[in-house]
Amino acid sequence: MVTYFTLLTALSAALISTSLTYSTSSSWTSSSTPSASWTTTPETQVKGDWCLVPGTVLGHYKRGHRVFVSVDRAKAVCEKRADCGAVGLDRTPYRAAPGGPVIFPSIIYLMSVKDSKMRPHRHYRYDTYMRGPCKN
Repeated sequence: MVTYFTLLTALSAALISTSLTYSTSSSWTSSSTPSASWTTTPETQVKGDWCLVPGTVLGHYKRGHRVFVSVDRAKAVCEKRADCGAVGLDRTPYRAAPGGPVIFPSIIYLMSVKDSKMRPHRHYRYDTYMRGPCKN
């Protein structure tokens, strides 16, 4: 007899083995599970100015959207997209399914221009990287 735990374990393993596409398409959706190849891909170079706003959240990660392995990779993709206004970092570990194994130690995601103009909320768990130089 197959137990619930066995099914959950098999499902988690299948989700982890699904590859994450690192494309720069204009779509905000893609597979949200990583592949082993990300460890061999060189870190991309960030070209523009970015302003770190620590302890601030503007928009939350939406399950099913793309996650990134590093802030610099997310910034590089954001710089190529006109509809991207910020990069968010949530210190909660990323899991393919709630309660599943940890895939990334934090959730790094893109925010639209609209979300990046929202009123910021202070929260220790988040950091926001705004596109462009800091405004004092």
